[in-house]
Parts: sequence; C-alpha cells; structure tokens
Amino acid sequence: MSNTEHAVSRAESVVLELRDMIMRGEFPAGFHVQEIPLAERMGVSRTPIREALNILAKEGLLEAGPKRGYKIRTFSIEEIEQAYEVRASLEGTACRLLAERGLDPGAEARLRAAIELGDGLLDRGMFGAAEQQPWLEMNNTIHSLLVDATGNAMLVRCVEQTLRVPLASARHVHWYRFDQVNFERAKIAHRDHHAVFEALINRQAARAEARMREHIYFSQSLVREHFKNQRIGFDAVVAI
Repeated sequence: MSNTEHAVSRAESVVLELRDMIMRGEFPAGFHVQEIPLAERMGVSRTPIREALNILAKEGLLEAGPKRGYKIRTFSIEEIEQAYEVRASLEGTACRLLAERGLDPGAEARLRAAIELGDGLLDRGMFGAAEQQPWLEMNNTIHSLLVDATGNAMLVRCVEQTLRVPLASARHVHWYRFDQVNFERAKIAHRDHHAVFEALINRQAARAEARMREHIYFSQSLVREHFKNQRIGFDAVVAI
C-alpha cells in the first residue's frame, strides 16, 4: 500500500471509529469536540481528526461550536422518526410517478448498475470496513436517482430537507455494523431495492409506492431499535 493509500485508509478508519463513538454515547449532547485531545485519545495526528470532524458535521452529527470547533449535536429520536415518515411519503410518491410514466433508459441503466453493485457486495457473504463505503454509496445512488428522475423540483427540495436530519438520510445507514445480524438486514433492504425496481419496470405504480414506503419504514424501525432504552448523548432520546 502506498503512503497515499494508507493515509486515505486511516482517514476513513477515523471517521468510522469517531462516528461509532458518538453513536455509543461516549460524548454528552453539546460536548465541545477538540482536535488535540481527540487525536491523543485515538492515537492519530490532527489531520485525519480534522477531516473526520468535517465529514461528521456534514452528516449532521456535529454542529458549529466555539472557536471554529464542533460540538455534539442535540436532537431527539422523535425528529428522526418524523423525518423517516416524510421520506416514506415523498419517496413513495416519487416511485409512483416514475412507474406511471415509465423510467427513461438512462435512469433505468443507472439504477440497474447500482443494484448489481449491491448484489456483488452481498455475494461476499459478510461485510467489513472495505464494504461499508461502497454500500452506502450504492444505497444513496438508488434513492437519489429515484427522486431526481421525477424531474419534480419541489419534490427534490422537500426530500433534501428531510436529509438534513441526522440518521434519516439514505447516505448514512447508521444502524450498520460488521456482524451477521446486520448483514442479514442489508440483504432484506436490498431485496426491497429489487422489488421497487421490478415494480417500476413493470409500470406497477401502487406496488412501487408501497414497496418504497415499506423499505423506508424498515430503516426507521432499525433506528428505533438502536436507540431503544438508551441515552446516547442526544437530547430527549428515551425508551420507545
């Protein structure tokens, strides 16, 4: 591995580790995250820490803090669940619209390629760190393509609004862990991708909408399960 590849790999590792630390509740809500103490704690230089903090701020787990730093964002499980409800409605509508009018060849080809990428990842039989980013990109590609392909600017803007809520975005499958349980969950989620795509190809509008809604509710249930009976550093996270 070259020095550049090693640096990239280490930076990705720091993002994964820091994200998991936040998710496990190792920092209280509002905690001021400082680069130097965090770098010392994780045994790395400040550069990958700075990059990781920027990434996690874009994901919504962090927000601007004092002296250009970051602090752990305060939000509630209710906000997350509400965002999933809205996503289910909006993305279900997108699928219905696409099925009614039919996918254009370009969108169909890109969706098929993304689904085949997911198939290839699942064929490996287990996920590790090397599979996480490709899986997240594949998942986001599918959801983004379906919304963008409608050409409905208002729908696109409304979906983008829901994605600003941490843990509610297709870009960040935070219930994901490197174990057999979550690998099985990934297979279930990808079967939904296949079902939605098949309904779109067959112009089954009601089925496409229903399967996408159920797909998003599945992710919502996993987030709810993850936070059940936990206080993980987020405000108002209570037993559900």
